Amino acid sequence: MITVTVIKSKKAECVNCSEAHKVVQEAVESEFKNKVNLEILINDGNPEVTSYGIISTPVFAINKKIYSMGKPVIREKVVNWIKKEIN
Repeated sequence: MITVTVIKSKKAECVNCSEAHKVVQEAVESEFKNKVNLEILINDGNPEVTSYGIISTPVFAINKKIYSMGKPVIREKVVNWIKKEIN
């Protein structure tokens, strides 16, 4: 099973972070149920988050490999990235 990670800003008003969380969660639940472990992390300086070496949020990663950083994610791209890692 692969792990899909979304790293969000600790600031609640980060619209891109909230949208990334929503897009990725919906994609995982609708297309990859029981095939993907989804984890949502908050960029609060903890070692698990800093190990990614992120510069800006939101971050979308699969098995700790970053696919998108600092910009909104597009559902179709998320689905294709996950399919690529599953196959």
